[in-house]
Amino acid sequence: MKFNNYDVKIDQNGQLQIVLHVDTYSQDFLSEFSVELDPRDPRKDSLKQTARAFVRKHFPKLKIATIVVVAGSTILASFPVSKVEAHEVTFNMSYLYFGNTQSYITQIDRTKGNLSVVSPSYFDLNADGSLKITAQFDPTFIKEMHDRGIKVVPFLSNHWDRSLGRSALDNREKLSSQIAEFMTTYQLDGVQVDIENVTDLDRSAYTDLVRLLREKIPQGKEVSVAVAANPNGWGKGWHGSYDYKELAKYANYLMVMSYDESYEGSPEGPVASYDWVERSIQYALNQEVPPEKIVLGIPFYGRYWKEGAQTGGRGISNRRVEELIAEYGGKVTFDEASKSPKATVTIGSTPFTVAGTTLSSGTYHIWYENADSIKAKLELVHKYHLKGTGSWSLGQEDPSIWQDYKNWISHDADTAPPALPEPDEKETSYDTYIVRSGDSLWKIASMYQLTVQQLKAINGLNSDVIYVGQMLIVSPSAPTSPTTALIPKTTSPTVPKQPTVVQPPKVTSPSLKVGSKGTAVTNLQNNLKKLGLYKGKTNGTFDTATKNSVIAFQKKYKLKATGVADATTLKKINDVVKSSTKKDPTLKVGSRGSAVVDLQNKLKKTRHYKGKAHGTYDTATKNAVIAFQKKYKLKADGIANATTISKLSAVTKPTTSVKKYPTLKVGTKGSAVTDLQNKLKKTGHYKKRVHGTYDSATKSAVIAFQKKYKLKADGIASPITLSKLDAVTRAK
Repeated sequence: MKFNNYDVKIDQNGQLQIVLHVDTYSQDFLSEFSVELDPRDPRKDSLKQTARAFVRKHFPKLKIATIVVVAGSTILASFPVSKVEAHEVTFNMSYLYFGNTQSYITQIDRTKGNLSVVSPSYFDLNADGSLKITAQFDPTFIKEMHDRGIKVVPFLSNHWDRSLGRSALDNREKLSSQIAEFMTTYQLDGVQVDIENVTDLDRSAYTDLVRLLREKIPQGKEVSVAVAANPNGWGKGWHGSYDYKELAKYANYLMVMSYDESYEGSPEGPVASYDWVERSIQYALNQEVPPEKIVLGIPFYGRYWKEGAQTGGRGISNRRVEELIAEYGGKVTFDEASKSPKATVTIGSTPFTVAGTTLSSGTYHIWYENADSIKAKLELVHKYHLKGTGSWSLGQEDPSIWQDYKNWISHDADTAPPALPEPDEKETSYDTYIVRSGDSLWKIASMYQLTVQQLKAINGLNSDVIYVGQMLIVSPSAPTSPTTALIPKTTSPTVPKQPTVVQPPKVTSPSLKVGSKGTAVTNLQNNLKKLGLYKGKTNGTFDTATKNSVIAFQKKYKLKATGVADATTLKKINDVVKSSTKKDPTLKVGSRGSAVVDLQNKLKKTRHYKGKAHGTYDTATKNAVIAFQKKYKLKADGIANATTISKLSAVTKPTTSVKKYPTLKVGTKGSAVTDLQNKLKKTGHYKKRVHGTYDSATKSAVIAFQKKYKLKADGIASPITLSKLDAVTRAK
C-alpha cells in the first residue's frame, strides 16, 4: 500500500493527528479495509504496520500521535503511532565490594531475583598499569551466578589513586588485551571501567582505553563505564576526564555515579538529592548520550555528622542506619525538597560501631536513603526512559526494599490518545520551530512572545531539556496539551509526489515593553539587577520601574533610549551581564543575590559563617569575611573583593589530588596510627584496643594484612600499604 500525501493536524482537543491519504482505492478496497473489519483480522494489522513504518520514516522522533488512514472522505483506520507500552526496567546491576564469595551469594539471593548483573571487585591495577586480579576472584562464583541467570561484569578500579589510574591509561594497549583474555578464559560477561580521580588532561586517553576494550572484547560481552555525576557541567578536574558523548559510542552504557553530593568533610546534607540526581541525568542527555545507554546510580549508604564536631560526613550503610534508629530511637524526617530522609539520633552511654569506628555519645544527623527516596529516584528512570539502575554497593541496603523493587521498576502504560473527532469537526494547524544548537526554552519563548511555561504547556514538556533537531509548536494560540514536543509543521493539503519538506519559520526578534509579562521579563529584570540598574521586585511584569531601568541601560551604552527592550537592547544586556560575571564581583554590606549565597556557603565550609545562606550581605556576613581575611592575611575590611573571593574559592575547592600518606612504624604515635588501627580492625587483622601507639600488636596486624594482599610484609605501614588499606575499607 502507498500513501501519496499526508497532513499533520491538531484537533480541537489539542491532540496531534498524522492523516495519511491512500494512493488508489475502489469499492473492493474500501470493503476490504473498512473500519468495520474485525480488529483481530491480520489485514488490518498489515495496514497499521505499513502506516506506522511510513510515519516512523518521515517523523523518526515522533512519540505520541494518532495515525488516521483515509481514502477520500472515508476513514479506513485510526490508531496510535506506536503501540502503547509501559516503560519497564529490566536492567538492574549492583557492585560487590565488601565480603567474599559466600557473603556475595547470600546478598544476591536476598534481592529476590531483582538483579540482572553483578559487578564484583576482581580487577585492580599493578603499579605499571597492568591488570591485577584481586584475592576476591573466584571462578565458582561466576558459575553460581550463571546458574541463576545473572551476568558477572567485574569493575576495573584504581581506588582513587591518580598515579595508578594514569599508569593504566598509559599502558592501555596491554591492559585491554589482558582484560579481554581473562574474560574469555573465565567466561566473564564484560568489564566496567571505574577509573576515578584522573583529570581532563587524561580525557582522550580514557576514551581510547574504552575504545580498545570494545575492539578486543566480543560484541556479546559488555563494556561499560562508571562516570562521575556532573549536574553542574564541570569540564575540569575529575569530572572533565569523562567525555560522555565519545564514551557512549563504545560503551554499552554509562553508569552515572549519582551520589556523594555530600561527602566526608562537607556540610551535612543529602547523599543524592532529587534535583541533583535529575540534573545529572539531564547533563548526560545533553551530551547526546541516548537514554537507553544511561544507568542511574543508586546509593545504598548514607553519611553522618555529629553535633558540635568540627567535621563529619563519614559513610554508613542504610542497613546500619535502620539498626541505629531501632536501637536508640530518634526522629526521622523526610525532606520533600530533596526527597531524602534525615535521621536525628542521640547515642548515650551504650556505644555503636560503624565500619570499625565507635560512635561516642552525642547527637548525630544522618542523611541516608530509604524506600521513599529510592522509589523517587526510580521515577526519574521512567521519566527519562533510562536503561535501568545500578547501586553502590550490595549488602549495604536495607533488605526490605527488595520486597517492592519490582513494583517500582514497573511503570503504568502511557495513556492512549483520545478518540478522533469526526471529519467535519474543526481542525487547526500551528507554526513550529526546529531547535538549533545554543537554543534554550527561554530563547525560543522570547522569539514568539511566549513565556517558558506557556511553551512547555503547549508542547507537553515536563522538563527544561530540549534537543537539537526537536520541533516545538510556537503558535501563541495553540492549546495546552500533553502532546509530544516533537511535532512537525503542518503540510500543505495539495498532493505532492513526495511528502512536503518541513522548513522552520523565520525567527522574529522579541520586543519587551510596558505591559509585557512572563519569563522573558523576569530574566530581563534579573539581568538589570545584576547590573545594579533595577531595584524593584522581579515580578515578570514590564512596569514603569523596569522601563526606567532599560532607559538607564540604553543611555549608559549609547543606545536609543526608548525604554523598549528590543532585540538590540536585549542582546547588549546579555553580553554585558555575561562579561561581568566572568569576573568575581565585589560584595559588601547591602549586596544581594546568588553571588552572596555562594559566598556564605563557602564561608560556612571554612566555619567562619554560622548563619543561613540567605543571599543578603549583612553584618554577620561582613564579620565572617573579616575573620577569613585575618586568617589568610588579607586586607581585613569586610569587603569580599576579587582577591578575597579567589582565596575563598581556592580554600573551599574540593580536592582532587592524590592523598598523601605517612610512613608509620613501631614507636609512631598519633591520630594516623589510630586511623590505621581502626581500619585494621575493620579488616579483621587487629583485635586489640585502639590507642594510637604503633606497638608490636599493630605491626603483627600490618604484616598479616600485607601478606594477604601480596605486599612487602615488613610490618611498616608505608604509603603503598596505607593506600591498599584505604581501598579495602573504602565506604562510598
